[in-house]
Amino acid sequence: MRPARLDHQFFDNEPRSHLGALLLRKGLVTHDELDQALEQKQEGELLGEALVRLRFCFEDDIARVLGEQAQIEFVDIGVTSVDYRAVQLLRKHDAQEMRVIPIRVHPDDTVSVAVVDPSDETLLPKLKLALGGCEVRLLVTTPSALRAAWATAYH
Repeated sequence: MRPARLDHQFFDNEPRSHLGALLLRKGLVTHDELDQALEQKQEGELLGEALVRLRFCFEDDIARVLGEQAQIEFVDIGVTSVDYRAVQLLRKHDAQEMRVIPIRVHPDDTVSVAVVDPSDETLLPKLKLALGGCEVRLLVTTPSALRAAWATAYH
């Protein structure tokens, strides 16, 4: 067994722990699996995507931990219905570029939007602009559920 490439404990005391440290703490990956995923991560691929591709984690587990990390709720948009009035607020191209889908317009005109990567700090300002200044409530979902929702909602 080779030694761990990173000191994963380094991130334990940060206010916003890194995904790898959270997955380790929850027992969802081993140090060796995390190191393998970091080494085999493809260009532009997120750590969670690499862990799923290598079959070390399930998509739902990654999405739930990302939600916990960002302090937002997980939504299974494969089960939760998507409000087509909400979908119409964002063009398909923009939704795909940002990796999001609006799923609900609330009575106070706040829009709930399911996202894959809630850690992207540029996402919320882009979303607010694209949605005409509406208040946005982020929810996290899985990439496969998002792709399925795009296919259904933007037919």
